[in-house]
Amino acid sequence: MLKKIILIATAFFLTTTTFCQTPAGWQGDLRYLQNTVHSKYSNLFYNTSASDWDKSVDDLYNNIPNLDKVKIIAEFTKLVALFHIGHTQINLFALSHHQGPALFNRIPLQFYWFSDGLYILRAAKNYEQVVGSKVIKMGHLKTEDALNAIRPLVPFENEEGFRSMSMFFLSIPEFLQAQGITDKSTEVPVTLTKNGKEETVVFTSSPIGGFFSMTGLEAPQGWVSARTMNTIPLWQKEPEAFRYMEYLRSTKTLYVRHSVTLNDGDKTIESFFKNMVEFIDKNDVQKLVLDIRMNGGGNNYLNKPIITSIIASGKINQKGKFFCIIGRRTFSAAQNLVNELEKYTEVIFVGEPTSENVNFYGDTRTETLPNSKLQANLSWLWWQNLDARDKRKATSPTLAAEMSFNDYYANEDPAMKAVFNYENETALIPGLADLLRAGKNKEALKFANDYKENSLHRFTLDRMEAEINTEAYNDMRAPKLDEANALFEINTKLFPESANAYDSYAESFMNMDKNEEAIKYYEMAIAKDKDGITAENSKKMIEKIRNGKHN
Repeated sequence: MLKKIILIATAFFLTTTTFCQTPAGWQGDLRYLQNTVHSKYSNLFYNTSASDWDKSVDDLYNNIPNLDKVKIIAEFTKLVALFHIGHTQINLFALSHHQGPALFNRIPLQFYWFSDGLYILRAAKNYEQVVGSKVIKMGHLKTEDALNAIRPLVPFENEEGFRSMSMFFLSIPEFLQAQGITDKSTEVPVTLTKNGKEETVVFTSSPIGGFFSMTGLEAPQGWVSARTMNTIPLWQKEPEAFRYMEYLRSTKTLYVRHSVTLNDGDKTIESFFKNMVEFIDKNDVQKLVLDIRMNGGGNNYLNKPIITSIIASGKINQKGKFFCIIGRRTFSAAQNLVNELEKYTEVIFVGEPTSENVNFYGDTRTETLPNSKLQANLSWLWWQNLDARDKRKATSPTLAAEMSFNDYYANEDPAMKAVFNYENETALIPGLADLLRAGKNKEALKFANDYKENSLHRFTLDRMEAEINTEAYNDMRAPKLDEANALFEINTKLFPESANAYDSYAESFMNMDKNEEAIKYYEMAIAKDKDGITAENSKKMIEKIRNGKHN
């Protein structure tokens, strides 16, 4: 089964149609969509409740007579985006097959949200002078406010997904007008700063032919990019190639970019990765870097030869030798590849978090609304590569590496720098275990605190407490009660506002028959959670201790 590739952020299609629609016709389409979702896609009520979504439907139904067709389509787009399932969206591109005047145009710019702000990454030749400018304001709104205004239209699952997908919506002037960012659908005033100079440029929208970027690296013909041309970074070489490989002799590193999980004609994924393994076997390769930061998906069933090739390479499938660069475009079948790498290999992830939940609803069916012919792509298939209890919104890199505009302009790659600067640091849990076994509790706390404060680990902080907590419970069941107690204590020091940390710490004292200490920390958990679930559990445990029923 082919898992649909969604690369909305770099697709420059147009929507054209006559839309001879009455308010009653739009209202009929709305009820059709509502009934279809409830009867065939109730799985979509995953991040939002059916009652909340139905209320939004009813509000739109009543408001349709007051809206023009562009605002109505914008409202349909918002309605489907409420599911916060990345694949599930109004298909703004399918309408390009209709005849008639363009309903949506585009300003000929490509934006990118760098670590230091929003910049113009590429532009049509006639706007060459603005390439590399930082965006201060769009229409009436400061950049941050404009992004917040466009947010309801964007189908995304996490913040990285929004950072990626929102760039497309910012270039559609009709949407900017619908969201109150601009006054006109034909002109977009943008305030920019470049080389210390600030100016406002009015961009004229126009139809641009159907250009689709498979790798996320191609640009429309004649467009200008914001970077120096003296060198080309690895990740941008051969932009139209689905895959690219280069051996870096000075560092004995094999770099592999895998940008689309599809075969490129007779250039198959299987043959490419077979060649990769043969090269590793025959040459002095000390590190492998698999770069999937630009991979927006494809066919899940083509992932197998990638995984098996890496597993079979004992030479490279070792901690500190195999790195995978991920980012905000790592989505769909690429997310499943990330999941399988996490499960089966010794990979170290580098870069930015992925743009999809680790378990997610993917494959879509297209539902065509009867009157407007507007199409909705609705997800129906649950992809679960990891534990059913794993609720992570993304896969976060062990080594954080975000790109600034200056990095991009100078053709520097922070992700590759992080790989080359990596030393075989001690992982969090093994490091703590070694120190606690040696009775070095103070050193263990310092080690954990240093790990937390290291900016390279900033994307993994949401997992740190859970990882320590899980290891502590493993020790408690072993039973290694002193080590478990020490780990729970470390969590209370690292995350002092966490009710769960104190609840777990109290439980370890209870298992050590230190009831006074247990009650003390259960009460601290209650104070931090008030009437929540953790407080409820702590109250029950205190009652059991006082009634002598905790054993």
